[in-house]
Amino acid sequence: MADRQPPQHQPLLPMHEEEKLPRKHKCCFCCCHLRGTVIWIQVFFGIMWAIAWLISYRLGYYKTSWTSDPQILQDLSTAYWRVSVIQGVGIGVAFLVILGAIRYNAALVSLGAIYIVIENILTPIYLYPVLKELYANSWLYIAWPIIYGLLILYPHVVFVYEIKTGVWETPNYSD
Repeated sequence: MADRQPPQHQPLLPMHEEEKLPRKHKCCFCCCHLRGTVIWIQVFFGIMWAIAWLISYRLGYYKTSWTSDPQILQDLSTAYWRVSVIQGVGIGVAFLVILGAIRYNAALVSLGAIYIVIENILTPIYLYPVLKELYANSWLYIAWPIIYGLLILYPHVVFVYEIKTGVWETPNYSD
């Protein structure tokens, strides 16, 4: 039998002629590869940030001094409860995404990308009706979820692309 050559895959970034194997795309100002970035994002934002949110909700930090209206406080409590459910689901998703990144499973990492989009749509929808007076003249309320979402979505999407194109097929990548 003839020796089989690994399949040729189109790299995400152009390669120099002297390179023989596809190279991993770098993220975070070229200091880390996407697999590590996806894992870091899920540990920090998916687990630690969500746990901090749940603790602040449980301790009642959402009850601010800017209002004493019982209806607004009830609406605020309901909105924060809904976002806490989103964050609780996010913790489970984060563990699945970390497992997917460790095992090079594109479907699980894609689940994380889908969750990021859903979270960044639902959280402002739930919180805006209650907090609209605070953000009446601020474009940041709309811009921040978009900016934040794109920054943490990017590594997930590109990592899935690289898994699908074979850049991350062990040992078919180089540092």
